[in-house]
Amino acid sequence: MARDSSVTVPLCQDPCALDGMNPLQEFSNALTMCVSFGVCAWCWVCWPELRGTRTAAMSLALLIHLPFSCSYHLLLAQRELKDAIDCTPRRLDHTFIFLTSMVFTGALTSSILYTLVGFLLNAYFISRIWAKPEAGVIERMVNVGLAVFLCPGLNALARGDYRNLICGCLWFITGAAAMVQRLGGWGHSIMHVCLGGLAYHCLVSASELQKSEPPWTVNYW
Repeated sequence: MARDSSVTVPLCQDPCALDGMNPLQEFSNALTMCVSFGVCAWCWVCWPELRGTRTAAMSLALLIHLPFSCSYHLLLAQRELKDAIDCTPRRLDHTFIFLTSMVFTGALTSSILYTLVGFLLNAYFISRIWAKPEAGVIERMVNVGLAVFLCPGLNALARGDYRNLICGCLWFITGAAAMVQRLGGWGHSIMHVCLGGLAYHCLVSASELQKSEPPWTVNYW
């Protein structure tokens, strides 16, 4: 029986690859994950006025997250994971994104209420990672976006820190756009680089809060 040439069979995406990225691009993703912490470390060395309890907490949170994210991308590069999405390394990577967001949210405000709201929201996001069935791709991306930008960003808005808010927003939007557009598989790495710019403005914003208030001043509202 002749094969119907009008019927096309879609190519199956490799389940070991995240968004179709090749090993070189995954090695790049692992390397560029170091940008955000590298920015914080550079700021600590070059600008002593940025040093303080809040900025130290933020830098430490990024450092703790780093091995989980790098190991995930390196495993993807070596095609060691049977499924790029349904795996423990990916869940751990996202879990530490939300834990880092908790720290950033608390470091950028003196409000116990806002810190608590950020903590509970990120705790919910973490629960969705490990739930069965897990959150879908759209929900995961929305949750990460809220954690990475909105939780810390609203603090800057509430304090009238518009310069760091706008600059951080531009870095975030550029990175998100690059990731969505893929850019031949390099969009993910570009997003990681842009997060370094966002981290810088979060660090500067936190340092300005440090200067205006005694170390870790607490307000209930």
